[in-house]
Amino acid sequence: MKKLFPISAVALLALSGCETVVDVDTPPHTPRLALSYTLSNQPATPDYRAFFEVRDLFVSGSQGVLETRQLAGRQDATIQLFDESGQVVEQFRSKARSGSYGYYGQDSLYGYYVPTRNFVGVPGRTYTLRASASGLEPVEATLTLPAVPTIERAEFVVGTPTYGYGGRLTVSVADAAASADYYLAYARVLDRTGRYWGEVYPDYNAPGSDGPDINLGRFQLSSAYGLYSQYPFSDVGGNGQRLSFSSDVLLQYRGTYDPYNPVIPEPAFLEVIVSGITPDTYRFYQSLLRYYDTDGNPFAEPAPLHSNVRSGYGLFGGTTDAVYRISL
Repeated sequence: MKKLFPISAVALLALSGCETVVDVDTPPHTPRLALSYTLSNQPATPDYRAFFEVRDLFVSGSQGVLETRQLAGRQDATIQLFDESGQVVEQFRSKARSGSYGYYGQDSLYGYYVPTRNFVGVPGRTYTLRASASGLEPVEATLTLPAVPTIERAEFVVGTPTYGYGGRLTVSVADAAASADYYLAYARVLDRTGRYWGEVYPDYNAPGSDGPDINLGRFQLSSAYGLYSQYPFSDVGGNGQRLSFSSDVLLQYRGTYDPYNPVIPEPAFLEVIVSGITPDTYRFYQSLLRYYDTDGNPFAEPAPLHSNVRSGYGLFGGTTDAVYRISL
């Protein structure tokens, strides 16, 4: 099968502004299961799931590189997590609800799954995720959860942000010298009862800010809401040294809002979360950032996505979180 695509060559554009049409062979594609899930050492409480959306389990079928239709999730998958002894320690159920349809004719949570046993991963232990769905080859992936990072210090100094709540956040981590380690850093805000209040993100409008440009070699805050907002960091070149970052941040409320009583509760605590991640998790997010940075440029170098899912595509990620709470 062939499709026709207009390709504008730089040389032709420079000389004549002409456009030519050539035949391009459609790359062959065998549909396979694709998934994304991150196992952690934290219980999957409602507050945890509300914050760490990026770690949710999502399952779909793969599509060819030239396919333009909306990616559809699978709600018929069977997913199980096994420990080192082969015992099932976690099972997942689909979030999609029968008879519940959204704007596009299907449930808005179609393809997403939630754990049913609230299993908590143990650092140093090995786990295998297996998934299957009708008409596609079963897949599996294995990982070993890394050690818990050591947060030496975290400090928040209230400042005068461009708007809302904000200030200067400084974090220091003691990196272990005996191993190659990989990290992600997050921050969130809690209310006086310890419930999730909102997120923390860099204030790109602050004086001296580097802006939202991607820097793969910088230890910095990530967002827990999107795959494209993960900034993994490797200690290669600084193994065993103190890792730190300091940046102006904003605190954004993400709770309910009553228009008849528009009072936002006061934030009470800021929690810094430094996550030790597996090498595959680091490589996946690093490749995703590079892929995203090509921005559809047909002349950019190839940016293939890393996958550790055998017979399929995607990421079975692992993370161990260290939490440092600061009173506001």
